[in-house]
Amino acid sequence: IDGLLYGTIIFWFVGLAHSDGASFGNYIMFVLITMMSSIAIGLLFSIMPAITIDKSQGQACMSLMMVLFILFSGFTVQPSVIPSYWIWLYWINVFGWAYRALMVNEYASGKYSGPYGIEGLTQGELILKQNGFVDSSDEPYTFEWAWYSLLFSMLMSLVSVVVASALYNMVRFATGKSLSNDAIEEKEDENTATERVEAEIPFQKVNLTFRDMHYTVTSSITKEKIELLKGVDGIIESGKMTALMGSSGAGKTTLMDVLSLRKTSGEIEGDVRLNGHPQEDNSFRRCTGYVEQFDVQSAALTIRETCEFSAKLRLESTDPAVTKESTAKLIDQTLDMLELTPIQNFQVGSDASGGLSFEQKKRLSIAVELVANPSIIFLDEPTSGLDARAAAVIMRGLKRIALTGRAVCATIHQPSIAIFNSFDVLLLLKRGGEVVFYGDLGNESSNLINYLQSYTATPLIKPGENPATWMLTTIGAGSAATANQFNYAYAYASSTLRDECMEKIEAIEKAVTDDSLISFPSKFATSEKTQIVDVFKHAMTIYWRSPSYNRTRIMISMALALLIGSVYVNNRVPKTESDMSSRVTTIYMSFNIIAIFGMNSVLAFFEAERNMYYRHKAALMYDTTAIAIAFTLAEIPFLIGTCLVYTTIFYFMIGFAAEAAKFFLFYAIMLISMAIFTYLGHMWVSLTPNAIVAQGLASLFMGITGLFTGVLIRPENIPAFWRFMYWVMPGHYVLESLLVTQYNNDDTPIKASYNTPFYNGLGCTPADTDTECVGTAEEWIEYSFGGIFSIDNLGGDFAYLVGLLIVTRIVTFLGLNYLNYRRT
Repeated sequence: IDGLLYGTIIFWFVGLAHSDGASFGNYIMFVLITMMSSIAIGLLFSIMPAITIDKSQGQACMSLMMVLFILFSGFTVQPSVIPSYWIWLYWINVFGWAYRALMVNEYASGKYSGPYGIEGLTQGELILKQNGFVDSSDEPYTFEWAWYSLLFSMLMSLVSVVVASALYNMVRFATGKSLSNDAIEEKEDENTATERVEAEIPFQKVNLTFRDMHYTVTSSITKEKIELLKGVDGIIESGKMTALMGSSGAGKTTLMDVLSLRKTSGEIEGDVRLNGHPQEDNSFRRCTGYVEQFDVQSAALTIRETCEFSAKLRLESTDPAVTKESTAKLIDQTLDMLELTPIQNFQVGSDASGGLSFEQKKRLSIAVELVANPSIIFLDEPTSGLDARAAAVIMRGLKRIALTGRAVCATIHQPSIAIFNSFDVLLLLKRGGEVVFYGDLGNESSNLINYLQSYTATPLIKPGENPATWMLTTIGAGSAATANQFNYAYAYASSTLRDECMEKIEAIEKAVTDDSLISFPSKFATSEKTQIVDVFKHAMTIYWRSPSYNRTRIMISMALALLIGSVYVNNRVPKTESDMSSRVTTIYMSFNIIAIFGMNSVLAFFEAERNMYYRHKAALMYDTTAIAIAFTLAEIPFLIGTCLVYTTIFYFMIGFAAEAAKFFLFYAIMLISMAIFTYLGHMWVSLTPNAIVAQGLASLFMGITGLFTGVLIRPENIPAFWRFMYWVMPGHYVLESLLVTQYNNDDTPIKASYNTPFYNGLGCTPADTDTECVGTAEEWIEYSFGGIFSIDNLGGDFAYLVGLLIVTRIVTFLGLNYLNYRRT
């Protein structure tokens, strides 16, 4: 469908041959060529996932393959210029066959059959010959080559399907193995004690009370108000583990998000207090920790480094109790508490490359929050997805945390008997956000059982039955089909249990003192300078340990430079217009390909860092300035190195002047270009929900940039309506800078082809049969680009590119600062 739509729009909007000697059949052929070549390329690329281990490698291989296709398609380097040792790539290239077919479909259509008076050729034949589309006898290709292209595409599609099917069955890449092993698990199982532990750094104990909590959202379909929480009261006490439970849709996670200030949408009503003092945004975030159900840590850091980074930026720097020694002891204590000490120097890793198990990552997420020395720690379903042993390890860690005097609040879904009985307090909700039970569970959940069984409508719990399962079944788990008709929420609202809860809340609020107030001298725990330095070190460590990102782009840049340069290694001095045209198109394609690869490769990488920043931002670890500066600076060494490798190889292999000034100008322009497009990748990610949407915008941007650079459509031929794109998009500034710096004062003789802008600009005519029409390389640039490309524009080109570079960083900063695509 995309080939049909694309082919139809392009054919009729451009006005390709369909009359005046051509026919409607040329439109049919054009669409068939675009459709078949599109299918063939898609099927050919389907082989890549079968032979590469991860997405980064797959993208790198597909990028390299795409470069080969474009470079040897006959467009970038004309067929007559392709060296003999690469000509085979031209003949097995889907793009090459498609481009040749499109050319003959247009210029051998009959529309260009008028004689041109040169060598007895028609207009169409002359164009085909000037562009190198001739057979072994130097005759222009005929229309039958369009049919050959369709046959080749079908053959390539068939081969691709067979090869891909075989490879998917034969090749297997094992996903990364967990760091768990019997020895580590034995060490963890040895440490089952949960005695009280004194905190290394003192913290203020907190009792969090909440009254009459309501949360309302607006339906996206009906626009009606939907109340998700209806008058919820309760206490999260210091030194106790509080479970928030209910069926799916009961509002347990919603309640926790409301209490922890993670909800950024909807209408919130109610009163939340810490030790009787009103909840204040910044101080509350500073004194709490929040562990998401599916938290993500940097794969490049070790467990200890991850904890150290959190501790450095979240422990109050003005607190005299916070020193390097006490911080190190706090981290040691936390790792011991969560049984992570044996693996503290292991990298977090990923599913593809190997690393921590799912359960170990859960414990690390808890540790990251705990080293911030919080008074309260919230956890969203910490045991979901874990086996019995892993869940037991998590629960032991939470019990140790509570014994330090911290308040622990967790949502729990379908817990085992052992996990359920580990909690001290239960807040049970029914669907609709109404409270069914709040209070101490008691020994073996005796308080909960006695309360529910005090109502005659309640079925008795069976011996050995899980109290958690029994209570959810009793209240119907929110399902009308299984619900007991008795209204437990209404009964609780008028029960002595609720009265006791409200009395306790009032007692806490009445006992308020200035000493119990939690406050901090500033919004962040550290100064802006410290944030920038530590986040920069953090970013550099991640970059250095991310070979799939940095090593891949360096290797791809080297491979591209060698590949493109090898085309001209035996033809370093241009002699004809075909040579010059091929060089200019090669320069155009080279910076475009490097730009596309740099922008696409950074998307997934920066998305992961952006998502971690959202979490760090919610915890007030550091501000947007720190991450914006850190990742700007972290890219620079790798951009410098990658550009130096690419430029050094490409520059001298293509045969540019061995002059220091020209070399370093070329290097500077390429460096700015690579930086712009890499930082544009950052910008797209900061503005969009995910890397997929960002890639779509990046592709659209690169498509528009490539179209209005001045190569596909010469500047003077761009329609007036679209002329602004030529001046807005960065492509033409890069291309102009590269060309005018290299060919300024270049008097290399270039033979002109008949009736080209260069030929006409030199004043040559068909009557000049005794002498060849020859100009210089500098003149070719001038005449071929309508006199618009000039060395006098170099300063303006640099100013625009540097300005755009600054704009991308400003927009990235604004996107990170004001947008949050992980909102709850």
